Amino acid sequence: MRIIDGATVLLLCGWLLGCGSREGEDLKTATTPAEAASQIERAFAHAPEETRRAADMAAEALRRGEYEKAVVSLTTVRAATNVTFEQGLAIHGSTVQLEARLAAEIASGSESAQRAYGLLKAMKAK
Repeated sequence: MRIIDGATVLLLCGWLLGCGSREGEDLKTATTPAEAASQIERAFAHAPEETRRAADMAAEALRRGEYEKAVVSLTTVRAATNVTFEQGLAIHGSTVQLEARLAAEIASGSESAQRAYGLLKAMKAK
């Protein structure tokens, strides 16, 4: 049985209740890799430089289909301290989109997607 941590509960409650929206901005889970990349760039635009660079690298890797690089960058971003609700949602959306893309690539026989999926599973287990 998997235990849900407090951050996940908070994220889900905020998503279900629609809180956290500012200035009419629609905070939602990304539905495409390009949308996930844009969302993570916006969410981390004012983050500390090291975290922002990792977020930008993750976004670019998502756009280019560089799956292993995307997972490594998302792992760095996810480990950042003081992650906001919007940033957490962007990380989640990017992870979901990456996992969906990896599943499709694995079904096509991609070994690099298989390696990236192994890294993604390890990231999610932390």
